[in-house]
Amino acid sequence: MKCKSCNGDSFVKVPDFDKQLTVCLSCGEVLSIKFVDLSLLKKYEQVN
Repeated sequence: MKCKSCNGDSFVKVPDFDKQLTVCLSCGEVLSIKFVDLSLLKKYEQVN
């Protein structure tokens, strides 16, 4: 995986409450956000 902003290839996973962020260590760009507890998403309206 490469960072789209700086082409860096060093990343860190950062916990943020019920989410996990993948962040580039070279420039700080957030590459992905993953919900750890998917049951939290059930309260939102589903888009088709």
